[in-house]
Amino acid sequence: MYTGCQKRKSDRRAGQTVVFLLMALTVLVFIFLWNVDLHRIVSAKSLSQNAGDAAALAAARWQGASLNLVGELNLMHALALSAQDSAAVDAITNMQARLCFTGPLTALVAAQVAAKNNRIYARDEFTQRLREHADDVASYDEIVGDNMLFPEPYPGAWSAYSAMLSAIAADGIAAAPDNARFFSDSSGNHILRDPAFYDAVAGRNWCWFFLHHSTSQNPPRTILNDFTNYTWWPPLPPPNPPTFENAEIFGLDLVSHTVELGRMIDSDVLATGAAQQQIDFSGYVETNVMPVVETWYFFHPSCWSSWDIMHPDGPEGFPIAGSVKPEYDYTGADAVIRLYAAAARLTPPASSSGTPHDDILWTAAAKPFGYLESDDGDGMRLRPDAYGIVLPAFRDVRLIPMDAASGSDGGSFDIPWRRHIDEHLPTYVDSGVLDQECRYCRLIGTFEDAAFRQQGIDWLLVNSGLCTLPPPGGGGGGGGGTRRGH
Repeated sequence: MYTGCQKRKSDRRAGQTVVFLLMALTVLVFIFLWNVDLHRIVSAKSLSQNAGDAAALAAARWQGASLNLVGELNLMHALALSAQDSAAVDAITNMQARLCFTGPLTALVAAQVAAKNNRIYARDEFTQRLREHADDVASYDEIVGDNMLFPEPYPGAWSAYSAMLSAIAADGIAAAPDNARFFSDSSGNHILRDPAFYDAVAGRNWCWFFLHHSTSQNPPRTILNDFTNYTWWPPLPPPNPPTFENAEIFGLDLVSHTVELGRMIDSDVLATGAAQQQIDFSGYVETNVMPVVETWYFFHPSCWSSWDIMHPDGPEGFPIAGSVKPEYDYTGADAVIRLYAAAARLTPPASSSGTPHDDILWTAAAKPFGYLESDDGDGMRLRPDAYGIVLPAFRDVRLIPMDAASGSDGGSFDIPWRRHIDEHLPTYVDSGVLDQECRYCRLIGTFEDAAFRQQGIDWLLVNSGLCTLPPPGGGGGGGGGTRRGH
């Protein structure tokens, strides 16, 4: 028989066991839910990578196809001139001008198809940004003074271009063209338009200021020493696009010249390009073509150049082993993609304002590659732009490191960044007013704090010798190098 005291002790033990079991069960449930969430996040990351890479490759493939078409039309142009078919000549030139826009926009469509086929859904903010830009393009033909705001590459270009952008936006944008270069964007370098500046402030990376913004004085002075207030910054550069002949999205980086072709290339170049494409050039007559002043399409020399960032002994110390083969060693015409995959949560978010899902970001870059055979018959492979004029030479596409792509740090569809660049920065540079809802504005406010800058000045006085760029041969420790490399 239990006494009353023993019975109460037994009841307490039973109650404690129930509480312990409930606590253990709660912990086990949260561990289970956390594991499910982790699995969903890993799956979403894999999904985003597959979709992003596929979208970048699809866009680059259409860039290569468009470049080949422009090159083939250059050859057809020569044949039409040789046959003295002026109607065909005019049609070919007009087609090339239009192809510089329709080809890249087809690449944008292909990127959406690839992303959506990999279960990435349209993102409202991407779609809205493209829709707003289509409205901006519709005003490119406004008359300012006596001239059109932006000259048309062919009659009716801006209305047709705007309509194409609107049609693409109507289907929703899942894979955003993150290296888009809009004609209305500010051009030139400015420290406040450099994402690395904000990274350096956020991470207190004093070496960045020493390596990129210091004098040769002893001890060296940096902008940490020299900054006074918002009036110290240089003015933001105005828009100054180099050419209006390329689409702003996935542009081909080409330029037209109305010249005597004989002044630009040797006559054997066309014959070599035609032979590689198995085009019959037997009716080609040199004297009928080379001296005639006509419009031909060439690679823009400021865009198509040596791929310096991919050299292991280059100024960026890119982490790459060995040198790039000559037929791949060139910049120009690449595609950068930004997309998000959502991983739904079972566990509650970290804060009451959090979302019940995690957005997994993936960015990817790809580029068309190809080569021309040397006309010496030695089997040597030349860069596609070796002769200047566009010839059909592109044969393949490859993913490339983000930091080696054009505009990789521009983030054309990084919405918070673009809002800062387009809206907040002009206000700040003019009046010093910062939007405290903007992360980048808050980092500028941190930089303006004299105590923050003094920390950097004091550290560099003692430790500036530790700030070195990576040595030749693929990087490695130090304070320099690229921001990201996947």
